[in-house]
Amino acid sequence: MTIKASSLVQQLRFAAGYSVIQFAKKMGVSKQTIYNWESGLTTPDLNQVIRMYIVCGLNPKSLLPKRKKSSNDELGDTDTNLE
Repeated sequence: MTIKASSLVQQLRFAAGYSVIQFAKKMGVSKQTIYNWESGLTTPDLNQVIRMYIVCGLNPKSLLPKRKKSSNDELGDTDTNLE
């Protein structure tokens, strides 16, 4: 599922309980930047998205896709054989 950046910004801000002005101050950007992100005129770059997660008290690692554990992940099971 894909979420539009504008929707993500607004959802994060609302969930954290910040006004546009408060969020802009926490993010180190202008309130106009927040309005632009939320209206879809511009999009935050990756560093800004990571900062957004941190500012909202979320772990930015949650942005990464979930990785299935494979049999190669277990200790001692490697592809390299030095014999």
